Amino acid sequence: MNNLQFGFTDAIDIAVVAVVVYFFLRLIRGTRAAQTLIGLAVVVITYQLARVFGLFTVEWMFGHFFSAFIVILVILFQQEIRRALMHVAVNPLSSTSPAEEDVLNALVESSFALVHRGWGGLIVIERDTGLRHLYDSGVEMDMPLQPDVMQSLFCPEAPMHDGAVIVGRDERGGRVIAARVLLPLAQANAVPGKYGTRHRAAVGLTEETDALVIVVSEETGEVHLVDNGHLGEVLDRAALYRELKRKLAVSFSSDHAERAQEAAS
Repeated sequence: MNNLQFGFTDAIDIAVVAVVVYFFLRLIRGTRAAQTLIGLAVVVITYQLARVFGLFTVEWMFGHFFSAFIVILVILFQQEIRRALMHVAVNPLSSTSPAEEDVLNALVESSFALVHRGWGGLIVIERDTGLRHLYDSGVEMDMPLQPDVMQSLFCPEAPMHDGAVIVGRDERGGRVIAARVLLPLAQANAVPGKYGTRHRAAVGLTEETDALVIVVSEETGEVHLVDNGHLGEVLDRAALYRELKRKLAVSFSSDHAERAQEAAS
């Protein structure tokens, strides 16, 4: 006991590990990875019990499993690792100081303009993680975020109605920066069976990035907001506005802070 020493370096070491574990748990909360982590915990407990009770065959089997544990972790949590790395390399050119009320109203009005028309749509809202790697699958553009623009893009007779529209923000406000974009699909069991490809695409993108996706169903006219791989409940105009305002509040606050800093300098 007298040989045990705890210094400042040890405290930093523990703090860093605690922060990493905390952000990892936040990253996987509410996703399929959380269930996978529970499964791994069961495997570890089983292995320890096998060692305690002398179950040599079970111990040998799990011992070989843990010999390749790092590789197994990378395979099981590849999506979460990719998301974490993308969050570290955030988009340095993210939007600056839009009028948030105008952006929120335009998003809500655009969504329910599609509902009124009986058309479906996928509206992707870019946040910190850049989505430029998706532009190649669609068409880059620079158009104002307005309901009539969204209707012209998602009109079933329009050449670019398939796929998603990506919305960004700059000093001019909300902008449509890409259309007819193909999104990565989530696993089939990640979305309830009553939902189709459009909802799977929204979940798939938000599993890999911090983007928000508004999904307008062509069949039912329902509007969902998808975030962090989670398909939210059906929203009306007021509820969609509240959810967007809450989830985009951090981004807007960051934009205002950057503008204030630039003005001060």
